[in-house]
Amino acid sequence: MEHKLILFDIDGTLYDYDKNIPNSTMAAIKALQTQGHTVAIATGRAPFLVQPVLEETGIKNYVSFNGQYVYANDNVIYENPLDTESLKALEHVAHGHDHPVVFLTHDDLVANIDFHEYIKTSLDTMHMAHPRKADTFYMQHKIYQALIFHQQSEDGIYDGQFEHLKFIRWHELSRDVVPANGSKMRGITHLAASLGFNIEETIAFGDGLNDIEMIQGAGIGVVMGNGVDELKQYADFVTKAVDEDGIMYAVKALNLIEG
Repeated sequence: MEHKLILFDIDGTLYDYDKNIPNSTMAAIKALQTQGHTVAIATGRAPFLVQPVLEETGIKNYVSFNGQYVYANDNVIYENPLDTESLKALEHVAHGHDHPVVFLTHDDLVANIDFHEYIKTSLDTMHMAHPRKADTFYMQHKIYQALIFHQQSEDGIYDGQFEHLKFIRWHELSRDVVPANGSKMRGITHLAASLGFNIEETIAFGDGLNDIEMIQGAGIGVVMGNGVDELKQYADFVTKAVDEDGIMYAVKALNLIEG
């Protein structure tokens, strides 16, 4: 059997709606590892929010922040932080519309406001607490991703207005903000090269809008049955939902494990 680099998104792909990894998914990961495949994470989460998944699954390598921070073979092999001036401009516009912003480093996150209901509502879905306020934090640290909080009807305030920024909606009240040249696929390219794989030898599993480039660019792109419809049009294979043993169903259908 030819060995592959198999990459999993976390939320909605490995994690079900209760933020648990189904037993069948754990079994699939173990079977893939036993049969010689390399399993990695490709997520929009920060590294400190990836760590619990690594500990639970035994996975060692990951692409985080939607491709902006890549860890392989016990080292950070690629970083693509946001430009400080772009963040300053973003916060200025956001402030004018009363839209809060959260800034993330590899090990921390802070907000530019003491409390906002949109932040709480969005982060509650990730089982995360409202971050503390820190006004000039983004000027003093490497920021790999920001979160901006606003209604979908207000997307036009930001879209096309920032040359060096890209906005990806992950919640009805929030969007990820990453470098315009960044994507999970770009991070995967660095990870694959570091681990000795060609892109054709990669298989990516995802469910959200931040997975479009990786589903298009991987050797095989697998979309979860619970994934957004816009993503499914790019899939090589659409599997069952995460809570319907979708990972196990796919790895068997793709002949990645025996039995």
